[in-house]
Amino acid sequence: MHIRYNIQERVVNALVKLREEKHQAGFPFMISDSASLPSNQAYMEYKNGRVDVVEFSGDFKDYHLVRALSDEEIKTFREKYRLY
Repeated sequence: MHIRYNIQERVVNALVKLREEKHQAGFPFMISDSASLPSNQAYMEYKNGRVDVVEFSGDFKDYHLVRALSDEEIKTFREKYRLY
């Protein structure tokens, strides 16, 4: 018997679950995208819908706000990463 797994689907499902768990615990969900941000920056998505670009310190132990995304940018962000 051959069992086939859709790895991409499993990864997406795991990320959706992790995102929900982070938000339920009161933490932001971090998305790193080296194609659109420098390697020391990431998106932080909050439970209230806000999305910020943050920059990490040299040792990646702390971060600070670079900018908050506009409503239109958040819409595009959600479509790009399929965050509904």
